[in-house]
Amino acid sequence: MTPINFDWCQTVFYDINLVQLIVADDMQVTNSRELLDIKRYPIDDTNSPTRRALVECCRHDLDDQAICALEGFVKPEFVIRMAEESTILAESGYKNENMRTPYGWMYNRDFPKDHPRAAMFLNSSSLVLTHQFPGNTLIEELYHWDVLTEFAREVLGLKTLYRCACPSLSIMISSLDKGNQVGWHFDTNDGVVSLLLQSPDQGGEFECAPYIRSEENENYETVSRLFSGEEEFALTPKITPGTFVLFKGRRTCHRVTEVGETTRPRLIALFSYDEEPGMIFPEATVNDFMDPSPTPYYGKVAP
Repeated sequence: MTPINFDWCQTVFYDINLVQLIVADDMQVTNSRELLDIKRYPIDDTNSPTRRALVECCRHDLDDQAICALEGFVKPEFVIRMAEESTILAESGYKNENMRTPYGWMYNRDFPKDHPRAAMFLNSSSLVLTHQFPGNTLIEELYHWDVLTEFAREVLGLKTLYRCACPSLSIMISSLDKGNQVGWHFDTNDGVVSLLLQSPDQGGEFECAPYIRSEENENYETVSRLFSGEEEFALTPKITPGTFVLFKGRRTCHRVTEVGETTRPRLIALFSYDEEPGMIFPEATVNDFMDPSPTPYYGKVAP
């Protein structure tokens, strides 16, 4: 499998330190497009043949490998700025650590211990939620750019796409420091949008098994082999800081490996969208992020 990259398919928390950091910096941004390598990724030029080819390439990658990774999407100097913003915010992030089922939307209680539906994996991280952003970060600037939303809509092949309106879960930063990890799991939706801001010194690699399950066939035998450590089923896409990622995770099992010895955490921005305008996550979902329970999560409580 060739590395996933983009060589044209050759193939209410206000931290005073953050405010000072932004005001003091002499790299002022007057337009969201300045954040991007717009020559390589002309997403704001809807009449450009280059943009049309880009969208088609992204769709091909999603169909083939469940992931489209646009390396160097954000200019390096602004990736550094975003990582600095995120590092300060992450100091007050919501910590969570518990064991979780990969099948969170299903009832999993009646399976034998060696069955994939009985598997449990450690999840530990720190999350910065929307209401903790000060309102003037570069990450927010990029997320609220209509051009980016429209580009994501086209790549994901949706008729409509809107930024989430949730005051807590619209935009988040996930921080993984030494010992943190995200265990094997499937998503409950099928369109995750993210931007990697910083990599740790060791570990913290994103791994995925594209389309290992379907709605018609759970393919438990292969999933079980994946959980047992058989590496032939997993890809490790090339994702470096500044890489914009679109990912289909409902049928693709994925994880972030444990972060080892490191002088800096893994930082990634997560952008939430919905096909309907005004989407707000239920209060119970928000509470799970703001007051996470250490109790193992086995999925649905009843069949």
